[in-house]
Amino acid sequence: MVAVRHFPPIDESMTRVDGPCREVTLLEDRAQVRRVAELRVSAGVTHIAIEDVAPTLQDVSLTAVVLDGRGRVTDVRCRRAMRVWKEDERADLEALEAEIQALRRGLRHLSEDRTRLDARHTTLMDIVQQGADEIPVDASWGLVDQQAWRETFEGVFERVSEVRQQIYDLYHQQLDLKEQLDNALARRVTATQSQSRLVAWIEADIAADADEALTIAIDYVVPNALWRPMHRARLVNGHVHFEMSAVVWQRSGERWSDVKLSFSTARSSLGTEPPLLSDDRLQTQRRSEQVEVEARQVKIQRAKVPPGEATSTARALPGVDDGGEIRLLVAKGAHDVPSDGRPTTVPLDAFEAPCEARLVVMPELEPRAFCETLLSNHSAHPILAGPVALVRDHGFVGWTETMFVAPNERFSLSFGPDDAVRVTRTAREATETDHVDGWRVTAHLVKLFLSNLGGDPKRLVVTERIAVSEVEQVRVTLLDEETSNGPTVDDDGFVKWTVDLEPHGRETRQLAWSIAVAPGVEGL
Repeated sequence: MVAVRHFPPIDESMTRVDGPCREVTLLEDRAQVRRVAELRVSAGVTHIAIEDVAPTLQDVSLTAVVLDGRGRVTDVRCRRAMRVWKEDERADLEALEAEIQALRRGLRHLSEDRTRLDARHTTLMDIVQQGADEIPVDASWGLVDQQAWRETFEGVFERVSEVRQQIYDLYHQQLDLKEQLDNALARRVTATQSQSRLVAWIEADIAADADEALTIAIDYVVPNALWRPMHRARLVNGHVHFEMSAVVWQRSGERWSDVKLSFSTARSSLGTEPPLLSDDRLQTQRRSEQVEVEARQVKIQRAKVPPGEATSTARALPGVDDGGEIRLLVAKGAHDVPSDGRPTTVPLDAFEAPCEARLVVMPELEPRAFCETLLSNHSAHPILAGPVALVRDHGFVGWTETMFVAPNERFSLSFGPDDAVRVTRTAREATETDHVDGWRVTAHLVKLFLSNLGGDPKRLVVTERIAVSEVEQVRVTLLDEETSNGPTVDDDGFVKWTVDLEPHGRETRQLAWSIAVAPGVEGL
C-alpha cells in the first residue's frame, strides 16, 4: 500500500481531465508543446486540471484556446507541488529486523571459524617447512627412512588439503550471507524511506452558456529540450543513399508519447532589437619604408561547388545552420521521446543519387588515398549542416561532416582511405643568395612515390601546393624542367596530377618550385 500526498495539496474539487501531448515543435534550445483535451462541460464555469505536465514549463508562455465547441477559457495557470509517497509500514518489519540480525550473527560466526582455520593452515604449513628442513640433516647423519618420510608428509598434506577446502567453503558461505544481508538492508530502506518529486499540473477555468462538448488546445514552452541534424550516407554500386535525421534530447520532466514532431531552425533567443552603431575613427600614418611580409595559411572559401571540385572542410557550428532562412521540418508519423536526456533519432527524409567517385591524395596532409564522392542533393529539402555516418558494402567506416546543402546543389563526401594505395612523400629545400642583386632564393623539391598493391587499376587525383605571392618583392616560380608530367596549377597555388596506376603498378611524381625574396624584405 502506497500513500501519496502533495504539498501544497491539489484542489480536489477540480475536474481531472486527460490532456495528452499531441504536437511538439523542437527549437535549438527549447520546445513548444501542445496538449489537446476533450471534455464535456456544464453551463457556467468549469474548473479542470491536467496532471503530469513538465514542472519546467515557462508560465509566461502558457496559453489555452477552445478548438471545437462553444465556450471560452477565462483563465489558465500552472501549479507545482512536491509529490511525496511512502509505503505503509509493513507488519513484517520486525521480522525483517530479526532477519538482518540473524544474518549479521551468521557472518560473525563464519568470520571466527575462518580465522581459526587460517591459523590451523598456517601451523600445518610450518610443520611441512620444518620437516623439509630436517630431511637434509637426517640424511647427513645417515638416518634415511623414506617410508616414514612418505607416510608423515602424506598425512600432513592430506590435512592441509582438508583445511583449504573448509576455508574455501566458508569463503563462499560468507559471500552468500553478505548478498542476503545487502538485499535485506535494501528492503528495509525501501520500507522506511519516503520519496518525493516535483510535479506540476495545469488548471483552467472554462465558461460555457450550456452543456457542451469542447476540444481545448493548451500550448506552452519548456527548456531542457533541443535537437540537432544528423545524417547517414551509404555508398553502394556508384550510388549514395542519403538519410536525413534529427536527434532529440529532452529532460523537461514529461514524456512525449505518440506525438507529432516538428523541427524549427528559428532562433527566438537571439532577440529582435537591432544592433547599435558606434563611431569608426579613421587615422593616417606615414608609410613605412621597410617591407615586411608574412607567410601564412589561408583557407580557400567557395560559395558553391563547381562541377568536379570538392567542398571545403566542414567546420563546427554552435547551432543549426539553416542557410539564413527559417525552416520547419515535419517528421512523418508519431514518435516517443522519453524524458531521460538520452538521444532519440527521428528520420526526416531520404534520397538516392548517382555519384562520381574518385581517389584523392593530398600527401602533405595525409599520405593516403581517400575515396571521395561528388553528388547532388536530390531531396526537396536542404541538407542541414551536421555529422554524417558513412557506410560502405562492408559496414560502417567512420564519421564526417557536411555543410548546408541546398536542393540540387553538389557536395562531396569522403568514404575513408583505400588500403590498396601506398603514398610516400619526401621534401627538401636549399637556400642561396645572389651576390649580384642580393635576392635570396629558396628552392623546394618534393618527390611522391605512389604504389598500387591491389589487383584493380586505380586513378588518383594528387594535389600538392606551392606558395602564392601577393607583393612584387616576393616571387614564386614553378620549375617546369624539374617538375614531372606537366601538372595543372590554379591561382591559389594548388598543383594537381591525374595518375593512373595499373594493378601492382608504381609511379613517381616530382614537384620543384622556388621562392625569391628581394633585399630588405623581412618576415620570411
